Formats: sequence, C-alpha cells, structure tokens
Amino acid sequence: MNQSPVGNFFSSIGLTLDPQQHTVIEGETVQPITAGNCDNVISILGYYGLLAVSGPDAAKFLQGQTTCDVTSITEEQAGAGAYCTPKGRMISNFLLTKKAPDNYFLRMRDSVLNNTQSVFSKYIVFSKATQHVESDNYVCIGLSGDTAKKRITALFQPTASAIHHTTWLNENVAIQLDNDGLIYECWIRQSDIDELWPQLSEGLNLKGSRYWELLTIHHGTGDVVNDTIEMFIPQMLNYQITGAVSFTKGCYTGQEIVARMQYKGKLKRPMYRIKIASNLGEIAPGCDLYPAPAEVPADTTPSSIGNIVNIVNLADGSSEALAVVSSKHIEETGIVAGKPGYRVEILSLPYAITGSKI
Repeated sequence: MNQSPVGNFFSSIGLTLDPQQHTVIEGETVQPITAGNCDNVISILGYYGLLAVSGPDAAKFLQGQTTCDVTSITEEQAGAGAYCTPKGRMISNFLLTKKAPDNYFLRMRDSVLNNTQSVFSKYIVFSKATQHVESDNYVCIGLSGDTAKKRITALFQPTASAIHHTTWLNENVAIQLDNDGLIYECWIRQSDIDELWPQLSEGLNLKGSRYWELLTIHHGTGDVVNDTIEMFIPQMLNYQITGAVSFTKGCYTGQEIVARMQYKGKLKRPMYRIKIASNLGEIAPGCDLYPAPAEVPADTTPSSIGNIVNIVNLADGSSEALAVVSSKHIEETGIVAGKPGYRVEILSLPYAITGSKI
C-alpha cells in the first residue's frame, strides 16, 4: 500500500493504514466525543470501498436486490440501503449515489465489498448491467464542523442543505450526512487528491478514521463488517427508523422476511449505543453480549443476548459501540460484554428506537 500513489499521499500527511484499514496517526488516541459537539475535523476513511453498478438496467437491478427505493436516488440525492439474503440477513449496507444516468456508486465497508460483488454476480448476468470496484480510483474523506461546511460550500457549491444532498464536481462528490450541514463525506478521485486536499482540509484538524467511526456510532448508524455478514436483519440495525428500508417499493431479495418483521413480528433485539467500562481489545464486531452475571445461576452458562455491531476503543480504557441487544434484558437484568463480563451502560441515540422514519 505504501508504494501506491494513495499510500504515498497518506505518508505525506502523516497517515498510515492499520490491518483493519483504518487510517492512523502515530501516537494518536481516540478521545470521547461530547454529546452535541461537532469538532472541525477531517479524516480519510480507509475502511470504506466503492462498488460501481452501471448500464441500462442498473437501476432496475439494484431496485430488485436492495432495501432502498432506487427510484428516489438522483444525482442530487443519495440514500442508504442494505443488501440481504433471501432470509433477510444483511450481507452489506451502503450509501448509494447516482453519478450519471445508469451509473451508481455503492459505498460500503471494504471488508464486505468482495462478498457483495460475488453475490451480485449471480444475478447481474441476467440484466444489462455490469459491476466493478472503484475503490482504487477514489479516496473517501469525512469532514465535520462549521469549517467543513464552509470548505464544502466553497468547493462544491451545493444547491441545497439537507441530509443526503449530493453535489458533483466533475467526477468528485460531496454528500451531506446530517440535517444541519455539519457532517459530510467526499469521494475524491486519486488523480485529483493533490489538488483538492488543500482546499478541503484548510482549517480542519486531521484525525485518524477511528474518530470518524466513533462519530458514526454517536449518530446511530451501524455498518455490516466481515465478521457480522448475515448476522442481522435490517430492523436490528434500526434501518426502519433511519430510512434505509422502503416498505412501499415492492419486491427485493429478502423483502418477505423484512416486511413480515415490520408488520407481523415483534423486534426483540434493536440496536443501542453502549459504553463498555473496560476493553483489552478482545471485544470486536460480532462478539456476544450476556445477561449481568448476578442474574445467572452459578452452575449455568449464559446464552448470548446480543452482539457488537461496531466498536471503538477510547483513550480512557473504555469503549463505545453500537450493539444489537435484547430489550428485555436491558430493562430487567442489565448486560455485560464478552466472557470477562465487562459492565455495559446504555447511552443515548439521536433518534427513538421505536417510531417513524426520521
């Protein structure tokens, strides 16, 4: 990676990639984020990849395979969605943009991109569409704060300010990720990064991408990663609340299961934001959560009551995470993380777990 153009660029601004594809600054630790605070930060998000789907049937193909309403995606409006198995279990989730007529980008965790592409390949051969990976051609960048808004406005000149509003500058794109215009994601072509980076980064503090993952956790947006493929249905990650599932678009792979849960089932394990009192590194996405030990008879092995979705270790030795957890046990027994039984505290989310789409 360090021999590639983007690797050389990372080195030039003091970044390296760790084994999880996170960009890191030597000696940097992740500090807790104050509720409601949005620092002026820029991060390069090495853990994301891009999958392109194009051709006359691209929209039709994606509409029949994903949870979101692809007809609502325009060159000025992105949207979130997921790709599920026929049993409604998520293979990946993504942010979807329309680059041009019949040309779409799906931004997802790099660790699930190849798996998604492999499953797509079984069905895309029956349509006039093709797919290819664009990750090597783009650098994914996150920006936050008032200064980020000024940088995006000056460079991309967006025509509106609303969540998922999208603006293209040649083949580069900026997507607003919140309603207040303080959080953005940009996908910049590697061939343009040297020119555009100074304009994007001016006045912003460079941080490693674990800060950005923590910011995403604060906003209650859960990502499927390699260790959680086929572990969750969309409602477990609160996608029915955040708008990543359409219940009016018609059929798609896994739709029967997802719709049955929405209209006939009872969701027992939604996603919460949690704090884990201590974490020596063994708790990772997919790891089990258990009832508090005091509530489990000494001669029994506790059953899992949930799983970690995404997690970031903090400088003070604690961790913040998104986790799918049994609501019953949160209310009645309390929960712990991992076999050591680290204490878990429930933290607030920016939306109510039950309720209408936000």
